Amino acid sequence: MAAEITTTTLNDFTNSALVEPTVILALSEKPGIANAHCRQFSLIGKPTNALSIPTETSFWGSANDDGVAVDLEFNATEATAVGNTAYSSGVVTLTCAEYGVASAITDNVGEDSVSGLDAMNLFMGRMLHALTLAMDDDYLAQFANLSNSVGSSGVDLTIAQLVSAQQGLRTRGVTADRLAYILDNQQVLDIETGLMAANAAAAIFALSADRLIGYSPTANNGMDNNRQVMNFRGIPVIASGLTDTANAGADVVGACIVASSAANDAGGSTTHGIGWKRLPSFETQRQAKLRATDMVMTCRAGFVELQDGAGTAIITDA
Repeated sequence: MAAEITTTTLNDFTNSALVEPTVILALSEKPGIANAHCRQFSLIGKPTNALSIPTETSFWGSANDDGVAVDLEFNATEATAVGNTAYSSGVVTLTCAEYGVASAITDNVGEDSVSGLDAMNLFMGRMLHALTLAMDDDYLAQFANLSNSVGSSGVDLTIAQLVSAQQGLRTRGVTADRLAYILDNQQVLDIETGLMAANAAAAIFALSADRLIGYSPTANNGMDNNRQVMNFRGIPVIASGLTDTANAGADVVGACIVASSAANDAGGSTTHGIGWKRLPSFETQRQAKLRATDMVMTCRAGFVELQDGAGTAIITDA
């Protein structure tokens, strides 16, 4: 047969496919780690982008110093004046940076889009998604600045090191009602692999070991938006692919941190802070000559390490 009338010959009359009024979103890291764990500060309306936060300097020594600093220093003698002890302070400074994403959407897109697809709301939501990921990335970069760390370069993370990361917080004097492990995906894999490893200690002391590490997987094994994979010693373990590398890319950097809570903030144990100068703001501007609309979303925020001893960097093989 010949000269058939087909969708090819009448391609200007027919649609090649029915376009569904929805979008399959791209796979992505899940945003929101910083906001979930940092103490919040506001610089909105203030005439500066930097915030100085006073810190207390201990005059009674440090935790886990075997009582050296308080051994005889505060012993008083009857009828003898007590000497003065200096009370001093330090400061940490939070400086806000600007984050922004912009796109231009032509009139034709709006006029010719599939009915039922709200392009403006789609773009606005994805802009916020991108900005939040950028902020999370800067927050996770703070982990490499922690003075205390566990792990060995080029060596997989072990269960013992994960325990040690939390023990370090306690021995450094931290009091907290909310902690979190935030680990690289590879570090989470190392721990899950270690938990499944067969060895004599696990076989003989299985119940004791279980009580020590307090391991329990989440119901969906980290498949939800907060990426909590498990509880370890009762502490949530969160996986992320935004953590920094170290040692020329040989290692990845996670951390055990004290997350923000009313008690942790009041007690001075929260590890990190976030300061807001401008909350995420979405604006549009019509460009008549271009027959398009600019869409811009920006915010100003910054991160600071509030309490160095309240965090343990976990640096292990990538």
